[in-house]
Amino acid sequence: MAILGSWITTGISASTLNSAARSSSVFVETFLEPAVQDMAPDGTMAPGQMAQLDTLLADTPLRERLISVKVWRTDGTIIYSTDKDLIGRRFDTADVDRAASGEVVASFDALDNHEGAGERETGLPLIEIYAPLHSAQSGEIVAIGEYYEHAAWLAEDLERTRLFTWAVVGATTAAMIGILYLLVMRSSAIIASQRQQLDQRIAEADLMAAQNEGLRAIADKARLDASEANEQLLGRIGADLHDGPIQMLSLLTLRLSAEEEGDESTLEADRENALIAQNVLTDLRTISAGLVLPEIAEIDLRDALQLAVLRHEGLTGTKVAVQFSGLPQTSPLPLRTCAYRVVQEALNNAHKHARNARTEVSATVSDGHLHLTVSDSGPGMRVEENAVGGREQLGLAGIRNRVNALRGEFFIDQLKGGGTSVNVLLPIDP
Repeated sequence: MAILGSWITTGISASTLNSAARSSSVFVETFLEPAVQDMAPDGTMAPGQMAQLDTLLADTPLRERLISVKVWRTDGTIIYSTDKDLIGRRFDTADVDRAASGEVVASFDALDNHEGAGERETGLPLIEIYAPLHSAQSGEIVAIGEYYEHAAWLAEDLERTRLFTWAVVGATTAAMIGILYLLVMRSSAIIASQRQQLDQRIAEADLMAAQNEGLRAIADKARLDASEANEQLLGRIGADLHDGPIQMLSLLTLRLSAEEEGDESTLEADRENALIAQNVLTDLRTISAGLVLPEIAEIDLRDALQLAVLRHEGLTGTKVAVQFSGLPQTSPLPLRTCAYRVVQEALNNAHKHARNARTEVSATVSDGHLHLTVSDSGPGMRVEENAVGGREQLGLAGIRNRVNALRGEFFIDQLKGGGTSVNVLLPIDP
């Protein structure tokens, strides 16, 4: 606002000075230009012309307004002045140079030239004007006219303008401050309301997150309980098969094998029935052995995986390569159970589809996850056999369900050059 007030005051002063500069042409054309028409060849003014100017300035009301008058040659030499001591002296001033180029120069209360010492001593507010003086015959600039006008009226006008301007600026500033204050208060209220709403929403989000965390914990426990219940169910089914149908089939096989009387056709039929019963008994024992989970509660993860491999080798008569590294000494029972079942089922599938192929089981731990792989060098599986939504094998579906129950990942890769890789990624703390 201070800048605005100063700018307005400066603008008014400049406008007034421009008006004074335009009005100077009347004084210059009427009084000063006739005096320089008969200048001597050496550039001096005739004594008669100087006396005429002295009389004009001394005996007319013009003297009340004009404090002093000077006439300059274009080279900066004073050839006439109301202060006679300055006549004949030369000064370097930019105002004279500007006027010599045809410009009218006006300034207010800026008496900083060396030749203006007399005017400064008056202590009056003055307008200083430099104007070019032209030859009546050629129109060329032959001299420069300078005069100082008493400008008390301008000083008063500027003071009134300054006071009015600052009053307007002050009122405007107060109004703007009031408006800004109201805007700030309203904005602060809006921000406070929005902050309160945001805090409320954050609190609601935190509460919802805590509830979700509780629900996730409940879901995780339910998954683990379901997995444990499933293993218990499988164990009971295996035990029931062992204690029921297997025992009865064993007894039937012994009886059929012990029959020695009867005709040849009857004996032959009994021997065929005994062979069928023996095959069924073998299949049931194999199924029962697969359902009954070995006691792995007291062993670590490495031993559980090794047990699954050894049991497969004992049932199939095959050899499985193993590569274990970085396995923890302690791990949750659901993790060991799932890893055991994955290796068990993947090895069974490899034996069915790639009976004479090399089989390998590898397991390692990194980034809090168990990386488990069962691979073979067989002919590989068709894409539609392992695709989700296709005719997925029951055993692979069981692996997928077990892994999903522990929030793990399961996928099958077809190896270059033939073979299949079953890959499982399980969190160490499911």
